[in-house]
Amino acid sequence: MAHLIDKDALVAEIERKINGINLDTIEDWRYRLQWEHDIEVMKNILSLINTLEVKEIDLEKEYKEYVEEDPVYNKLVNNIVGKAIAKHFFELGIKAQKGE
Repeated sequence: MAHLIDKDALVAEIERKINGINLDTIEDWRYRLQWEHDIEVMKNILSLINTLEVKEIDLEKEYKEYVEEDPVYNKLVNNIVGKAIAKHFFELGIKAQKGE
């Protein structure tokens, strides 16, 4: 099963972690240096995440346009079964993209 993460939620969580670190309160220079490094790593991860393209697909809308509004397909499949099949193959396509 594909596990998808909300990009905005992930970015917000990383930013919350970055903003939650107050370097001024760290007296030991070794710990401060480590935290500075960690912040830079998180910023680099944010930069990478922001290069990812997020595609939103409205499966209900696509199903309605392709099946429900088609005079032939509409008669061949009931909505419950048709949507279950559509969802299955949509998830299969995601797996194929990821090479699973």
